[in-house]
Amino acid sequence: MDNKIKDYLSEVEHTEVKKFVANKVMFEAVRKVLMESVYLHGTLKEGKPANAMTNYTFFLASRKKSPGFTNLTNEQIGADLVAVWEGTNLVEGGFKDLEKFTDTKVSSEGKKNPGR
Repeated sequence: MDNKIKDYLSEVEHTEVKKFVANKVMFEAVRKVLMESVYLHGTLKEGKPANAMTNYTFFLASRKKSPGFTNLTNEQIGADLVAVWEGTNLVEGGFKDLEKFTDTKVSSEGKKNPGR
């Protein structure tokens, strides 16, 4: 586990985060709620996991043709796209850090290369 995370969590907080991460349904539900503000609203579907690669760029590009936004430059649209990409990466990075709280260890025993 990354020590930067461990340093600012109490033992109780650390334990509760581990419980949260172990509950895959809750973990994915929270990810969906948090990512909704980064994704285009309405793209998340019940029963399907959140996907950081949901195509938000079509919405950004479509604004250039929308009334009231026709003065947008490609550079402005590109800057907005970069900002959304950065936000998505930061939030997803936080979820990857949370996943480090799992206790499960993957064993390589029993896995043999069939080609050998």
